[in-house]
Amino acid sequence: MDIATLQRLSARTWPGLEQDRLGEWELRAGAGFTARANSALPIGRPGVELDEAMHRVSGWYSARGLTPRVQVPSELPGTDPAVGFEQVDAWCDARGWLAEPWTLVMVRNELPAAAAPVEGVQLHWADTPEAAWLNLYHYRAAELPSAAVQVITAAPARYLTAHADDAAIGIGRAAVVENLVVLTAIEVAAGYRRQGHGTAIIEALAADGALRGATLSALQVFAHNAPAVRLYRSRGYRDHHRYRYRTPNNAGDG
Repeated sequence: MDIATLQRLSARTWPGLEQDRLGEWELRAGAGFTARANSALPIGRPGVELDEAMHRVSGWYSARGLTPRVQVPSELPGTDPAVGFEQVDAWCDARGWLAEPWTLVMVRNELPAAAAPVEGVQLHWADTPEAAWLNLYHYRAAELPSAAVQVITAAPARYLTAHADDAAIGIGRAAVVENLVVLTAIEVAAGYRRQGHGTAIIEALAADGALRGATLSALQVFAHNAPAVRLYRSRGYRDHHRYRYRTPNNAGDG
């Protein structure tokens, strides 16, 4: 699957609360919760010159009280650039837009038929996140804002909560679109890490996607999060591409 298709499908699994289009570009807003739900995806042609497109993007987000943000995909280092997203990145560079750290997109072709049970751990599935699930989910280590549940549930998904010792110890979310299952919100409670629970959650989420018709799995992880990257690679995920968010520098040209 090419970068543009994977990005567009993934966007449908975390779409924000409001969507709009600028030509083929996608504009998403979600009350400021998560960068994915509050950024423009500049894939394809915007229908106007790049300067005008970026001006309109900035205006669209500013009108909603949000920081203008674009999610700019990129080939992996060492590969031949053939996608064309570099124009947006270069535009941002020239105007001093800030760059957030790279996020790595990883994919897996062979999905498990079922997850191996872990002794003493029970897996609970739901079509909406239960209270224990929400209590464990901390976006970028922060407490959830009031709009969080609306954003998290804006696309159909399945929510997994792992329980042990009469407590929730891990969570995950699996959203299927066409033949793709996207895994998000994978988290294990402190005190239960490095005990195989993260692996069990990943396998359960991927297996659930396979049962719902997925033949490919994808997830996103900060490229500098080496332990998480190693874990995903151990489960058969491979590097596909990367992306980063660009936002105006208040002291520069926004």
